[in-house]
Amino acid sequence: MGNWTTTSRRHLGAWYTPDDVVGGLLDLAFEPVLADRRTDGVDAVAALRVLDPSCGDGAFLLAAGFRIHRILVDLGVEDRRARRTAFGRCVVGVDVDPEAVDACRRRLAEAGAEDPSDRVVEADALLASDDDWSALLAAWEAPSGVDAVLGNPPFLNPLADDTSAGPERAAALRARFGDAARGYANPASLFLVLAGRLAARRGSVVSLVQPLSLLATRGAAVTRSTILDSWGLEALWVAGEHVFDAAVDVCAPLFRPYSPARGTRTRLVVGRDFDDLGTAHSPGPDDVTWSDLLATVRSVPDVALCTGGVLGDVAAASADFRDQYYGLAGHLVDAEFGDATTPRLLTAALVDPAHDRWGEASTLVLKASWTHPRVRLDGLSVGMRQWADARLVPKVMVASQTRVLEAVVDDDGACLPSVPLVSMVPVDGSPVDVWGIAAVLTSPPAAMVAARRHLGAALSSDALKLGARDMAALPLPAKHGPWVEAARAFRAASTATDPGTRHTNLLACGHSMCAAYGVRDAEHLLSWWEGRLPDR
Repeated sequence: MGNWTTTSRRHLGAWYTPDDVVGGLLDLAFEPVLADRRTDGVDAVAALRVLDPSCGDGAFLLAAGFRIHRILVDLGVEDRRARRTAFGRCVVGVDVDPEAVDACRRRLAEAGAEDPSDRVVEADALLASDDDWSALLAAWEAPSGVDAVLGNPPFLNPLADDTSAGPERAAALRARFGDAARGYANPASLFLVLAGRLAARRGSVVSLVQPLSLLATRGAAVTRSTILDSWGLEALWVAGEHVFDAAVDVCAPLFRPYSPARGTRTRLVVGRDFDDLGTAHSPGPDDVTWSDLLATVRSVPDVALCTGGVLGDVAAASADFRDQYYGLAGHLVDAEFGDATTPRLLTAALVDPAHDRWGEASTLVLKASWTHPRVRLDGLSVGMRQWADARLVPKVMVASQTRVLEAVVDDDGACLPSVPLVSMVPVDGSPVDVWGIAAVLTSPPAAMVAARRHLGAALSSDALKLGARDMAALPLPAKHGPWVEAARAFRAASTATDPGTRHTNLLACGHSMCAAYGVRDAEHLLSWWEGRLPDR
């Protein structure tokens, strides 16, 4: 946006939107609104109000203004009057940065607005009160709400020190938006909640560029549920590539006021060419994520499974946190050999399906590199020793942020997991042992279900990120015999001494698990899953 430095852009979360992306989004979201108004004549077009609540230098407002101007001229309005109306009346904006506001006003004036100072306002859109917004809407001759909210709001990493909201602002956002602003919600998603409040309830549209994480992260769950209480997700654009200087995967959902007449399908559009992929079933306010839409865009298989219960029925899932990670400080040694008082420490980077690479590759723990990391149990705090005793049992350790779930078995309970590994321990009386649990977690059906439930939540848009609760909710297969065969194959893969034999046994495990889930014509699912296995 303008000539801002990269540091300034990062601090504000503001990134220039390429013209082709602006144009494609307006084709998708705004052209249908324009077409409806055109049939009603000049006055209906002139009454349009298009808002960008984080307008920057005005890319979306200018593009929308030129389209409105074109329609007015086509309807017989003199060019100068059409420009005054389109750029000085129909498009309105807000931005927190005074330089951006000045740039936007200047561009609107150059396009034909007589005095855009009251149409583009310097303010913090998220923290403006209801009274402030009512006054603005009245000044813009749109007291019942605007007709379109379009734009590219700031992306701010809630975990980064230089972009996260300070305590006072965070508290103010929680007061303004409630649970939608709690936890690690990206402020970009709050603009969707705001847009839902500012757009008129009839004939309007909301479409704002969002980080792809909107579709799946827990931090955006309340936003997803809130907006779908009264709006329908009519379309979803997925960029499919980085379109900003910031390395952020993005999408743009398109909402219209909910109406049963609109049906329950969402149009899927992908790439900078805005290729139409058809439709998929629309999510509702009770759906935990919108990952199913992204999975369809990414050609994740969608096959019927025969299931019986969930993984949490036979195994307890546990995730460790910062206290356990930092509690290891001063208690690590790098030693190839040890005993029961110095168990191995396994990190996610050392976990492959059916194979841990401890001793084969170095790994980072507490900002230091280790080849043979072990934990000295003597000297651990009481709390840390209780944690270690609870983890030093037979278990499955699972890594996510990966393209498939990657599980290894600690059959004798001699390893400790490092954050963010998830531990799965068979519950008392479980008919399934650690090998059967690992076979489920590593299976093609589990990878498919995980992708359709959680794709988009990981750092990489093509990876899977599941927490302990998510893994416990994965379905179990209905057919016991093939499951037992799969567990044997997973065990054989785990004891293999060469990658080729391990891979062969993993494929055998995958075949048997597809049979255990009753997958018909499993070759497509197996091929997709095999293509996502790590290639060392």
